[in-house]
Amino acid sequence: MERTRANQLNRRRFLAQAGLVGGVGAVATQPGSSQALAASNLASSSKPSRVLVLGAGMSGLTAALALHRRGHDVQVLEYQNRIGGRLISVPLKNGQTTEGGGGHFRTNMPLVCGYISRFRLPLIAMNDGCPRFHVAGQIGDANLMQPWPWELQPGERNVSLPSLLANALVKVGINLNTVLEPHWPNPQVLKQLDPLTLKSLLQSTGASEALIRLIDAYAAEATVDTAVLALLPDFAYHFADRNLFRIAGGNERLPQAMAQVLGNRVHLGVPAVSIRQTANEISVVTKDGRTWTADSVISTIPFTILREMEITPRLLPRKQALVDQLEWSPVVKVYVQTRTPLWLKNGVHGWPMAASDRPWERVIDITGNEPGGYGNIFFYLTGKNAENFLKRPKETRAMEVVNQFRADLPGLIDEVVTVGEFSWPDQPWIKAAFANLPLGAGWMIQEWQIPEGRLHFAGDFTTLKSGWVEGAIESGLRAARQIDPQARPEFEIELS
Repeated sequence: MERTRANQLNRRRFLAQAGLVGGVGAVATQPGSSQALAASNLASSSKPSRVLVLGAGMSGLTAALALHRRGHDVQVLEYQNRIGGRLISVPLKNGQTTEGGGGHFRTNMPLVCGYISRFRLPLIAMNDGCPRFHVAGQIGDANLMQPWPWELQPGERNVSLPSLLANALVKVGINLNTVLEPHWPNPQVLKQLDPLTLKSLLQSTGASEALIRLIDAYAAEATVDTAVLALLPDFAYHFADRNLFRIAGGNERLPQAMAQVLGNRVHLGVPAVSIRQTANEISVVTKDGRTWTADSVISTIPFTILREMEITPRLLPRKQALVDQLEWSPVVKVYVQTRTPLWLKNGVHGWPMAASDRPWERVIDITGNEPGGYGNIFFYLTGKNAENFLKRPKETRAMEVVNQFRADLPGLIDEVVTVGEFSWPDQPWIKAAFANLPLGAGWMIQEWQIPEGRLHFAGDFTTLKSGWVEGAIESGLRAARQIDPQARPEFEIELS
């Protein structure tokens, strides 16, 4: 396989600018460093393979690192000139950071926790959601449940929204802990849930329309009209675990630390444009005209891009239908630093700090115990709210969202110190934010796990944990084990 000095130098400059290393593999004593890897003398696979990994996000790096530890010849080709995929951190004033992509982790994510611990990354503790609601023209606080102004049923009053949702799900046999297991759902559950939206499921339990609207506001615009299979893992994270954290200095430090171990095996700025496989090998052509040849390819390329690529021979009809029909959502984040976290004095905080059926949708407070003194929030716009935002003048639209929020819920935000935006539809390597399983498309769950000959698939969007780093890691390990069944997560490797 081909590698160039220019890309190695590009990556060296990137790591130096990120403050991770003075050069590739320069920190000899850190767990996961190139020197520690060499000293570990781990058993290699009896038949080393050449493996190309397309994408240097969490799924690709997980697969690459696991196979590298087993002695395989792994090269990672990344479209962007940066490492991290959808973990992308934005520096703010006074050393604070916000997140353009994955914004937080939870303690019911064992793979994420294992990798963060392995690389000894410092953490910021965050508050879970205790929002102020603005729904159906009424305002109420999550921590002041009596009286809420909405027309809830007697059995829906005096109880928190997470408890009400969990209670409704238990009525139909759904446990929010079980849905996070890698092999969920079984065939019986799949048949039961595949034709249902969240709204139809909640209606079957007798939930009031007011409760359904509150859940919709808490989770995201149009959530209740989404396939319930696609939502349950998301709800398990948001409602079944109340312990949040993020990485100090930015969540992208995790993939950067993983890439440091792989060193010059990671090649930046080399978008794949075509894939061709034969009985004996598989090759990838990149935009610069080079051809890279291997025994196996792990593609983490989002289907929004993969469907535009030339793949020879063509994917089988069922796989092609998966690539073409998996749905993708637009997301825009409007990030804001405020003079102080004034909302805390009003008893609201966390993920989310405010939730609504208004165009500003939700406000996420990620301040936690981050040093720097400023309040740190972002508006999370999805679906039509994101699309409508992007149609407005770029020079003024971010501040317009802030001002609309202030008019709707005054007294929560003081002086704005920093305001900006991050638009996922504008990222050319993905053109969207995350994937959604369509209603009635439960067949996709098995299909996205099946390789096409020498071509394997990974990415959070090839799990029901779409949009979550836990899903990305899970899929990367799955693809690695299809090539080498003894591949293991990095935190299970013993380094000397």
